[in-house]
Amino acid sequence: MSEPIPEPELRVRDHAGGWRPVRELDPAEAPCRRDVRLAPTRYVADRLIVRGTVGEGDEVLALLREQSEARGLVLVEEELDLAPMRREVPRRGIAVHLTQPDGDAADVWDLLDDLADRADIETSRRIGLDHVLTGHRPKPGLAVLGDREPSHQVGPAPVRALGAGSAPWLSDDGVSRPVVAVVDTGIGTHPWFNGSHVIIRDAEVDGRPIGTFTEDEPVTGHEPETELPPYLGHGTFIAGVVHQVCADAAILPVRVMSTDGSVREWDLARSLERLLEYHLRGVAGIDGYAPVDVVVLALGFHPELLEDDDYEGVLRGVLRDLRREGVIVVVSAGNDGREQPVFPAAWAPHVRRVENRAEPLDDNDLRADYTPLLVVTAANPNGTLASFANDGPWVTAVRPGTNVHSTMPTTADGALLPTNLGDGGRESVDPDDFTGGFATWSGTSFAAPVLAGELAKALVSERIAGPSGERVAAAWRAVANATGLPIPV
Repeated sequence: MSEPIPEPELRVRDHAGGWRPVRELDPAEAPCRRDVRLAPTRYVADRLIVRGTVGEGDEVLALLREQSEARGLVLVEEELDLAPMRREVPRRGIAVHLTQPDGDAADVWDLLDDLADRADIETSRRIGLDHVLTGHRPKPGLAVLGDREPSHQVGPAPVRALGAGSAPWLSDDGVSRPVVAVVDTGIGTHPWFNGSHVIIRDAEVDGRPIGTFTEDEPVTGHEPETELPPYLGHGTFIAGVVHQVCADAAILPVRVMSTDGSVREWDLARSLERLLEYHLRGVAGIDGYAPVDVVVLALGFHPELLEDDDYEGVLRGVLRDLRREGVIVVVSAGNDGREQPVFPAAWAPHVRRVENRAEPLDDNDLRADYTPLLVVTAANPNGTLASFANDGPWVTAVRPGTNVHSTMPTTADGALLPTNLGDGGRESVDPDDFTGGFATWSGTSFAAPVLAGELAKALVSERIAGPSGERVAAAWRAVANATGLPIPV
């Protein structure tokens, strides 16, 4: 049994089983010795990330150890789990955990700012905050009926053309289905997914879940009689969108967020590295593993430096490695209703969109040896851009994202009650009773899986089973078909 979320509420889960304290950086109050402009961000209070290859005598790590000791802080280092199947396994960097001598958590901002002020630009860029990413939900006032509401499914469930095979990722002829990894809050109980071959349940790497959580771990800190957590059903809803667009895809839940919608940057990178290992074992034909074709990420963060449009982090490297191995990564644009990019979406190549097709602003941004990061923003039912939708040259495509209809866990029923009208048993809609299994919800989170499903549908005809080079070529054909981006020569 997992422990409830402790006070204060700003905490984020750690893959080791604990909860890390979170701070919100306020540019008006945060001390800053450097000539830079700060932006609001959330970060893990007692963690820093040192990026790049970190070996003995590394000057960044040495400086960090020296300054920590001078402040009386206890420093513990943690390396990122790397994929053993990789031909080349560079060290991605390390996370450092800092505590006060009495065991209380430290706040790393002042230390980071001091280090950045002392070091040269190249050195300072190698050390940074462990940012807290948040799932993309519309902010109040920016959406049209934006939050989740119970709804009906009228008509049958999506029908698969390919017969069921011996594993969820195989068809009856033994050939691989496209696999879409939903890196989110997990996928709950639903008739479309229960006892079927649609969901790859309980996937592990070396006996441990791929993500931060197991699928069935209670991590909300809420009792059933209370209000539903804000992100409950987020991953299930995304999975339902993928299934509606491409019923023949297998869906792999990778649970990185609890139902508060938060995950720390280090844990997300760690989970994606483990997903890469799962994928490579699947490509190699190792029993119990499946190749992964598409990854959906519906989350993001703003960096603390306002002008840092090219933030280079551990997360960026892992995403690039996935794409180099033939995996297409689809990211939601965010729901701030503005053009300021969020990461990881900001790492996408810049494009101009012409009649729903994307043209690169610089052909050199596209590489034949790995697929581009694809970013999706949300449209209203009439095709206009949604009020909450982020947009800019870093956005690849626009897909439906307002009042989308999809699946919810049939176990989701909160404390709110309908109004009994006292007339023949009539009552209002129970606003948080999703036991019927369906809802409408708005957000770029739900536009991204539309494109992911389209990519999976394009890959159904490929039925690829070859090495990474062939997978990259097939992935590029699917990308070109769905977005219009030209395949680089």
